[in-house]
Amino acid sequence: RLLMHHIRDCLPELKTRINVLAAQYQSLLNSYGEPVEDKSATLLQLITKFATEYCNTIEGTAKYIETSELCGGARICYIFHETFGRTLESVDPLGGLNTIDILTAIRNATGPRPALFVPEVSFELLVKRQIKRLEEPSLRCVELVHEEMQRIIQHCSNYSTQELLRFPKLHDAIVEVVTCLLRRRLPVTNEMVHNLVAIELAYINTKHPDFADACGLMNNNIE
Repeated sequence: RLLMHHIRDCLPELKTRINVLAAQYQSLLNSYGEPVEDKSATLLQLITKFATEYCNTIEGTAKYIETSELCGGARICYIFHETFGRTLESVDPLGGLNTIDILTAIRNATGPRPALFVPEVSFELLVKRQIKRLEEPSLRCVELVHEEMQRIIQHCSNYSTQELLRFPKLHDAIVEVVTCLLRRRLPVTNEMVHNLVAIELAYINTKHPDFADACGLMNNNIE
């Protein structure tokens, strides 16, 4: 009899708790959507949605746009035109050169014969040394863009669709694949920067209008 009274007292509360838990889990189950019938099609659809969201973030057409800071394509644009651009503008073309360096290069290029004009060999030597200084800020620009593209992955993860959040392992796998892809392309991009600088170092175009203007200015001064 004592047991019956105890059960009668506890049963309503227990029943209420069970109903609440059942409603919670039913709501969670409903949020997952309909059962997946075609796994391949669903996989392709979710990957495509993530890729589209990533591209939209770069293009500035994403559904969720940050208002507190620059991100995505806007941040990359800022890196190119502000950070990298200002760094290049701050580079002194004659930085690291002094009169002694220039005279030494000229004398070494002429050997035992006194030079009447600046030898082309010494000129190219000095110019190439200055061009080489552009490589480091260019590599830094690549690094900053790479970091921002990594941040875009996190941005897309924060605003992932409910469908993608339904499959957390798939979500983690997509993030891992994209992260590894960007990491693999970083050395290739750095190599391209090295090659671009090497191209400039390989041929000094003295027919460039800037050289013509400089020669004209020099002739005017001589006259």
